[in-house]
Amino acid sequence: MHMRIGLICNTHASLPLLNWLHSQQVLVAIGTANNNKDFKDDLTVLSSQINTPLVVFQKDNLKSQLSVWLSDKAIDLVLVLAFPYKIPKKVLELPKFGFYNFHFGKLPKYGGSFPVFWQIKNGEKEAVLTIHQMDDSFDTGPIAFEIPIPLNPEFSLGTLEMNFSFVAINGAFLLIDSILKNNLKLKKQLNKKAIYYSKPNLKDLIINWQNQNATQVVALVKACNPWNKGAYARVEGFDLRILEAKISKNTSLKPGEIISISNDGIQVGCKDNSSILVRIIFCSFGYLDAENMGVLGLKQGVVFEKINI
Repeated sequence: MHMRIGLICNTHASLPLLNWLHSQQVLVAIGTANNNKDFKDDLTVLSSQINTPLVVFQKDNLKSQLSVWLSDKAIDLVLVLAFPYKIPKKVLELPKFGFYNFHFGKLPKYGGSFPVFWQIKNGEKEAVLTIHQMDDSFDTGPIAFEIPIPLNPEFSLGTLEMNFSFVAINGAFLLIDSILKNNLKLKKQLNKKAIYYSKPNLKDLIINWQNQNATQVVALVKACNPWNKGAYARVEGFDLRILEAKISKNTSLKPGEIISISNDGIQVGCKDNSSILVRIIFCSFGYLDAENMGVLGLKQGVVFEKINI
């Protein structure tokens, strides 16, 4: 590969791609945002280890910083993962081969900053890595590649992000190879069909036992693991988060009711006579697995409450 690539990233899911680009000797510069301290600190250590310079971009000085970054490193192509700031059009035109965003969701159906959460919560059977050329808006540029990922019902948000992170390497190879062979074909998005999903708010993260069946509750729990430490629930005035659960064969006529308690977990009724088995929770006592939930003092017949916000 004869290309000088810059990587702008703001998520740990970008690290497999970063390491692959470095192994191919095409990565000449790294950039990140200043709004994610944990990731920025980890990236600072990694960039030093691989001897590749890192720039932390500021939102209010983005155009100037990016222009200097591109020029100083003579960057041909920029790959972007989870960067929160809108890049000015004039800057997008500077590198020879442009900017390409790696979006962890199908476009235009899953635009926005949190597509992994919404694909799981909405019960999609398939997730899609979309690689698109960037324009002066978010997630609207023409599409270069779409790579599907089977969405196993057992996948948590963390598991799916890990899958995306490795599929991104394949996507980057396809993109770079097509550019070098001068046969890249872009497909314009149908932006009239665009749906923009923002970061979920508190209401999106609360289990609604009366209105969600077991499949929907488990999907929400998976979508909240690990980033929110689980989906919110309340029982006997005690707030907790359900971090791991699976669909149970037991039935219940009363949504939210505790059907049974054992070393396997807590069985709770949901809508449509379905139920789940709660395996791990997070609460003020820390993380509790099935065998240790007895400390909560819950009993059969107790009903999880409706949380009003």
